[in-house]
Amino acid sequence: MPHFTTIATTVRDRLYRLALRMVGDDGEAEDVVQEVLISGWQRRQEIEALDNPPAWLLKMTHNRAIDRLRSRKVRTTNERAAAPSDQSDLTPHRLVETADTLGHIHRLMQQLPTDQRSVLQLREVEGLTYQEIAITTGLTVDQVKVYLHRGRSKLRQLLLQENILE
Repeated sequence: MPHFTTIATTVRDRLYRLALRMVGDDGEAEDVVQEVLISGWQRRQEIEALDNPPAWLLKMTHNRAIDRLRSRKVRTTNERAAAPSDQSDLTPHRLVETADTLGHIHRLMQQLPTDQRSVLQLREVEGLTYQEIAITTGLTVDQVKVYLHRGRSKLRQLLLQENILE
């Protein structure tokens, strides 16, 4: 039975990538992961006894990120309406980054519904199976397949609209 510290060390990067794709902000993603790991540490004996501790931590990260998104949406509705466009923030570094296809994909993924975005992240980036994604997100395997199909289709449509794909 692996110790919690070993489990956390091996899965921390995956937790961060999932949180980042979901919340879209480095700082918030770090906060999500930190909260999950603190919660996990408090329940470490329970987690160490699980068949698949990384799946539990991924599920907790997914849930915590969704909570963050919900609370952020409530807090920032008025702030977003008053915020200036991102066009005013363009620097040479950002222009190069924006020109990068991966940068476009990341930005476009933020337009996807949360479930589609998290399923795409877990499948395409983390390489989880449909069953592992279902366990992590609390969805059924059929729902995972549907969200994955819809997410891929919508992402492709967005890439075509921006002439990134032909």
